[in-house]
Amino acid sequence: MLKKKSILILLIFIFSINTTNLIANAKLEIVNNLNNIETLKFDFVQISFDKKENGICFLKRPHFLKCIYHDNKNQKELIINRKNLVIYHKRYNKTYYYPVSSSYFLEILNKKKFANIIMEGNINSNGEIFEVKYSGKKKGKITFFFNKKNFDLSGWEIIDLNGNQTNFEIKNLNKNQNLDKKLFTIPKIN
Repeated sequence: MLKKKSILILLIFIFSINTTNLIANAKLEIVNNLNNIETLKFDFVQISFDKKENGICFLKRPHFLKCIYHDNKNQKELIINRKNLVIYHKRYNKTYYYPVSSSYFLEILNKKKFANIIMEGNINSNGEIFEVKYSGKKKGKITFFFNKKNFDLSGWEIIDLNGNQTNFEIKNLNKNQNLDKKLFTIPKIN
């Protein structure tokens, strides 16, 4: 009886070591994949405040992001140009400035900061994806989703400090395409 218990404990220990190694290796694969990306172009679906929006995003590391929302009566664009985050409503020529430091965009755009979040976060395997959960004291909780086959970013879920949830799904991801910096220019208000 004691021999059976010892074997069972040994098997559980070996299985947990193998699982831990697989998860640690997944984190390294995710970071390696992220470090090989300079630009991204992708379609997105965003759900926040029970409102579903979609569009296209362009990301150029380490400082630039532009998301153009389709089917939006205000012709909304989200633009990050270095430390400026703006929501631009083209229809009304209105620009709203927000502190980029209170969002996770700085971490997503910066390879080293993104790698730190992945390495510090808790990773789980869920079906066809890896989930990396991270909590920032001043930014809320974020869960990143990565494809298990190629370790590409497939989206994220944010729960901000007020409990508001935003889901962001990435589709049709294209890596390392040539993107002109002019794309990320913040419009001037007339």
